[in-house]
Amino acid sequence: MIRANTSRQTRFPALEVIGLVMIVAAIAILVAQLASFSNERLRMPPGLVMAGIPVGGMPRAEAQAYVEQLYGSPISVFYRDQELRLSPAQVGLRLNSEAMLSKADSLRTEGAFWSGFWDFVWARAEKTNEVELAADYSADLLQAWLDDVALRYDRPPLPAQPSLDTMSYQPGQPGFALDKAQSLKLIDAALRRPTNRRIDLIINEESAPTADLQTLKSLIVQYLASRQFQGVASVHLIDLKSGDELIFNADLRQGTPAFAACDIAYAGQSTMKLAIMVDYFRYLNGRPAPDSDDYGLLQKTMVESGDITANFMMQNIGNGDPYLGAQHVTQMMRELGMRNSFIIAPYDDKRDPGALYADTPADLFTTPAFTAAKNETCVNSRPDYAMQTTMSDLGIITQMIYQCAQYGGGGLIAAYPNEISQDECKMMIDFMEANPDGIIMAGLPDDVPIAHKHGWGAPDTHNDVAIVYSPGRDYVLSTIFWADTYLDPQESFPLIQEVSSIVFNFYNPSLVNVQRRGFNPALRIGAAP
Repeated sequence: MIRANTSRQTRFPALEVIGLVMIVAAIAILVAQLASFSNERLRMPPGLVMAGIPVGGMPRAEAQAYVEQLYGSPISVFYRDQELRLSPAQVGLRLNSEAMLSKADSLRTEGAFWSGFWDFVWARAEKTNEVELAADYSADLLQAWLDDVALRYDRPPLPAQPSLDTMSYQPGQPGFALDKAQSLKLIDAALRRPTNRRIDLIINEESAPTADLQTLKSLIVQYLASRQFQGVASVHLIDLKSGDELIFNADLRQGTPAFAACDIAYAGQSTMKLAIMVDYFRYLNGRPAPDSDDYGLLQKTMVESGDITANFMMQNIGNGDPYLGAQHVTQMMRELGMRNSFIIAPYDDKRDPGALYADTPADLFTTPAFTAAKNETCVNSRPDYAMQTTMSDLGIITQMIYQCAQYGGGGLIAAYPNEISQDECKMMIDFMEANPDGIIMAGLPDDVPIAHKHGWGAPDTHNDVAIVYSPGRDYVLSTIFWADTYLDPQESFPLIQEVSSIVFNFYNPSLVNVQRRGFNPALRIGAAP
């Protein structure tokens, strides 16, 4: 008989083992995730941008080094096409890394641990955080750097240069200068960004200066020196549009030009007939036109430069006494501001100077220029004792005649509104234009009108004063050349002619090569008109 096995069969606990394994695995995963999360919190927070640089997930030290490396790199600075390298260290740039990392640390550890871990486990996106740049630099060092750049690279504009070859001017050259204030702002911005560290400095362009009156003076003096002129050249130029003036006395007797800062008294000669003409029209006292006798006197005096007719005019002004007429002309010149000019005797007067001075009020022939000459405080040209002027006084009265004729105004009309009219001034211009001889005229093109009065009777003094109606500008040019002993017209006349050309070229640069009149073939150089 067979007996049954009653012992219980033992089964393997698979479910329990599986569950235990899963628990152990879950714990391992949890520990691993906790370790990863803990390591993650030791690094820069994901998505962190520090001073404009993404450093999320980087170790603290590495993030600091990376930021400092980028901000320490040189800036490419361009001055026009010239590249300069500016190292931030040159301007003392300092990053406050500790302040930025401290802020980053607070971002890394802020919030509950387990809530952060939960987000980490589920790979939820971290929000982007930014830490602003904390840095400073020396404004003084940056300013000094910009000053040095400007010193080395700025180029001032070059003015027009006199050219003896053309008797004109070489064009000026434009310049450029660093705008330090605006450029500093650009560099400041570049120092505060980690990339795009290139800037173009702000450069202000400066146009080339045109020739000015000082350039004109330089060319005239250079020319006279190049011709080895050994005398004194006095020049007075008046721009009749702007009113600008150029006045100088170039003393070249020693070879090197020196400039006399005073009004030089010169022999008046025939240029004084300008004042005699003006006063004669006052004597005519507003008649519609001079009669035939008066017209003849004016014609002979102004066009043919007659001395005898000039004396007759002064005699008429003086009611039969040419000396009183001369004094009347002098008083008029003083009223018009010609303080260094006088006539106290007719032309070719033979009276003893002492007797003449004794019979003439002293204030009429005592002028600042004459006193300076006698005291040797200015150039002493040994001027005519009875008739003197300066190149500035000649320019003054010529300008007044122009203003009266052209506009019906100016000093003559203001001083003598009931004795001088615009039509009379136009007649004066007509007489001056009819004068066929002249030194300034010789330096002008044929078609340029000129109204002038010359004088070269003295052996040491040659002068000419003119209104030039040039295409570019109307102007008055007064010139007086003097030498210690004898001034050769063969030397002085071509010099004055060329000075006239130089002034014409200044106002008419497009006509530099136009043919000039040259001297009238009938002109008797050295005569005493």
